[in-house]
This record gives sequence, C-alpha cells and structure tokens, in this order.
Amino acid sequence: MALGLSLFTLIFFQHFIVPIFPVIATVFAIYATKTQRKLLKTKQTPISSLKTGLVKIQGTVEAPKIMESPFFKVQCIGYSYEKANISYNDEGSDYVTSATQQQDFQDFYLVNETGRIKVIADHLNLSFLPAQVKTIHSIKQNESDIRHTERTLKNGDLINVLGNAVKNDQQQFELQAESKSPLVISTSAIEYRTKKGLMVVKYLLPYFLLMYIAVNYFLFFAPVKLHVEKNTAFILFSFFGMPILAVFLGVTSNRIEGFFKSFLSNLAGICFGVSILTFPLLCLLFATEAEFYRILCIWASVFFCTTLGSIMNYKKLDTIFKSP
Repeated sequence: MALGLSLFTLIFFQHFIVPIFPVIATVFAIYATKTQRKLLKTKQTPISSLKTGLVKIQGTVEAPKIMESPFFKVQCIGYSYEKANISYNDEGSDYVTSATQQQDFQDFYLVNETGRIKVIADHLNLSFLPAQVKTIHSIKQNESDIRHTERTLKNGDLINVLGNAVKNDQQQFELQAESKSPLVISTSAIEYRTKKGLMVVKYLLPYFLLMYIAVNYFLFFAPVKLHVEKNTAFILFSFFGMPILAVFLGVTSNRIEGFFKSFLSNLAGICFGVSILTFPLLCLLFATEAEFYRILCIWASVFFCTTLGSIMNYKKLDTIFKSP
C-alpha cells in the first residue's frame, strides 16, 4: 500500500513526493521494526521466576533429534530455507522474481543456570539469526540465478527466545508462540547491533526533522530571489564527487591513527550520508525541472543538517561505532 501510494503521488503529484515519501518511509520503518523494538524492550526473565505472559529467556538449546538442512547440509535441530530466482535490472542490482520456502522445527529445551524450560516450536521466526547464503550463477543467458539462504538452530546455541510463558497440564511452564506471531529467536550480539542502530536514529532524529522542514521550505515556500544557471560542475560533484570523496576519506582514515583518523572518518561519514540522502532527491528535482536556485538551497540544507547532526553527536556516535 505504501509503495502504491508513493507511485501514485510520483506520477500525478510529483512535487508532493518530497514531503509525503519520508512520512510513508517513517511509518513503514516503525511497522517493520516492531518485533525488534519489542525484543529489545522485553527484559530477560530467569526461568525460576517465570509468570504467565510475554517473556524473553536466554539459554542453551537442547533437543534429542538431529536433522539436516536441505542445502548446506548442516546438522541442526531446526531450520528455515529459501530458494529464490534472482534477476538483475539495468543498473546491475538484483531482485527476487520468485521464491520457495521450506522450514522444519521441533520442540526443544532452553537451559540456563536458573532452570530448564520446554519450547513448543510450532513456528519459529529465525530471521534475526545469521544466514548462510550462496548464489549459483546460471550458465545459460535466459535463465535466472538461484540464491540459497539458510538459517539454522543447533544444539548448544546460546539464544534468546521471545514468547508466551504458559502452564501445561503438569503445571510446568512452557514457551509458546503468541496468538498472531511466531516465537522470535535471536542472539545477544544481534540485539546489541540492533540497539546501536536504533540509538543512532534516536540521536539524529531531530536533525532529520530539521532537514525535512528546510527541504520543504525551499521547495514550496522560499521565494526565488535570483536566477542561477545550471552548473555542470556542481551536478557532477553532487552525484559522483561526494561518494568518491567519501570512499577516499574512508580509505585514508584507515591508514592513519589519532585525531586525524577520527576527523577523516567522520568527514567520510558526512559525505556518504549526504550522497545517500540527496541522490534520489536531486534526481526528482532535476526530472521535475525545479529552479536550480531551489536545488542548490535544498542540497545545502541537507549538507548543513547532516554536518550539524554529526558534529553535535560526535562523541555519542563515535562511542557507538567503536564499541564491539
């Protein structure tokens, strides 16, 4: 629905895609990260202190039966597998044309120093576990490439399980899926990386809002005080120079130490961020033949807000990216 609304706006109300698309993207991001946020928000509960309801338990996997994953032949106690046909667009980016999925789970036990609990594995969400991926390229030109993706759960894995704690007929607690969602399996390392990503968004959110306001002001409300001819050097720099500069600064920062390493790496981050944020915006503005003066002001707004956000949160971001 979000994609359809964006395309409708782009076709019939091209200028309004700028204020509308970030709102749609934000709503989609909030919805897409609902499980991750619930996973981070729920604190771990000792097995010995369980109460009925939603809980998160960390423990080691134990199961009596061993099975084999279909493609990578991993010895495991449960797996999810996807076989996808891959095609490529004119820019060389790949996309899935069709896919088949297969999964097999079994009940297992979660064990830690506070006890042992049975996990009823009617359906598990393994999407937060590391994946093994292999793409097999087709020899024939007209045939699609095949991408194989597997996630497995093995005996001895230390995992976190988010689910409902309920009592069985023997009045013992078991973990079961919620009514509308499967049991969520993750690891502490994955949750830590997710938490860092959400912290970065939290710190930079005020500057994204400022950027959103500035861009829409210069697009719709700011008067065009002077006529500026299109500048080929600026166009080439904004589309190609900034990402090249970001790569150059990033590579250079990896070869030195001390203050200049931090300075260049942060400058590379600013250039990369500006490139990512302005590329689709500039494409739209040039396609709709917006005044070049507005384009310059909008690009400068994005650059200013990105730089300001980086400077004001330098220590916080540096701590996040340097922490293991």
